[in-house]
Amino acid sequence: MQISIDQAEGLERTVNIELAAEDIQSKVDEKITELGKEVRLKGFRQGRVPKKILVQRFGQHARQEVLGELMQNSIEKAITDNELELAAAPEVTKTDDADDGGFVFSAKVELMPQVPEINFSDIEVEKEHADITEEDVEGMITNLQKQKQDWKDSKGKIANGDLVTLDYKASNKDLTYPKKDTEHMGILMGESRIPDDLKKALTGMKSGEENSLEVSFDDAFNVDELAGQKVKFEFTIKEVKKAKLPKVDEEFVKSFGIESGDVEKLKKDIKNNLSRELKQTVDNRFKQKALEALRSQCADMPLPESMVRRESEYMAHQEQQRAKQMGHDDAPLQEASKYEAAAKERILNSLIIQKIAKKQDIKTDFTKVREQINEIAQTFEQPQEVIQMYYQNQELMSSVEQNVIEAQVMDWIESEVKIKKNKLSFDDIMKPKVNE
Repeated sequence: MQISIDQAEGLERTVNIELAAEDIQSKVDEKITELGKEVRLKGFRQGRVPKKILVQRFGQHARQEVLGELMQNSIEKAITDNELELAAAPEVTKTDDADDGGFVFSAKVELMPQVPEINFSDIEVEKEHADITEEDVEGMITNLQKQKQDWKDSKGKIANGDLVTLDYKASNKDLTYPKKDTEHMGILMGESRIPDDLKKALTGMKSGEENSLEVSFDDAFNVDELAGQKVKFEFTIKEVKKAKLPKVDEEFVKSFGIESGDVEKLKKDIKNNLSRELKQTVDNRFKQKALEALRSQCADMPLPESMVRRESEYMAHQEQQRAKQMGHDDAPLQEASKYEAAAKERILNSLIIQKIAKKQDIKTDFTKVREQINEIAQTFEQPQEVIQMYYQNQELMSSVEQNVIEAQVMDWIESEVKIKKNKLSFDDIMKPKVNE
């Protein structure tokens, strides 16, 4: 057997292999002999069929089987001997029978790229941090109160936080909505996404009053007929309700699963939850910024086309499944090329993390795996059942292990790069960013 490797463009290589006729024939003879012990042919006893007849009947099939085995073994040998790390399975591109009974073929392989050396001390990454204040805890308690608030009819002036129901009609030169009568609209003042002009007009009005004004609705307004339209908006206030928040007492606390009804215990639990959410958000933001900085150090590094294609297709299917879960059963499968840039980022992130883990000999810390599973379980009503589910499901366990080793790598990166600290409030860190 002779092996040669030609370098093609980028990460592609062509493995050329010549299989000697005598090696092929030797394997074919062995296979024919094995067949002769088992095959049954009319007119011959089992194991007594002449080799000439076996060759006539099964020779070509035996050769094909032998060639398949030899091709597989020889490609594996070429990969091992030349220490090639592949990004995808080899693809046989050319086959040919030699005149002397030998066989030659070529296989295209795509190599994994080599992540360049990175000088981490030259990289600066911003990391946000915040303190959980009493105001943050009280703000969360107010949100919990709002979940259980009662709504009372009001004859007073509309103010922020009120629930307003109105009948309306909208029109311009191209539109009349609705065609007949009026349409209903419910608005939670201060939270519903309505134009500022409409909010100002509603503020201070009372139930039963009417008004009319020019209003421009943005493209994302939840009434399709009005989205992106500038209209004359005529409306009548049909109902105004003001919220009555429940008292933060023993009964209120017990409604959130704290049997003691202790308000201080509720506050402690809230602070712990806020701290956990804050840490997750800060860590995720740091990870994004750090990996972005590291990717910039690998800008010229080629990526295997096969990996990019697979990841792009996977992301397209993920997006379709998310849409279906949101109720869009007819969601189309988008073109994989739409996700190519994001796929390249994912792949490069993974390669960088893998290289650091290997070079720094970072192994999965199974104490942290247990801690993460326990932390996940505490967010469910039956934590022990969730813990058991994780330990019995290898896919879930692998996911947690991967998260843990990535976190360990990010800890190492944080210890090596320059950190630019940015002190913010809890709300400033937790509120969604425009580009997220």
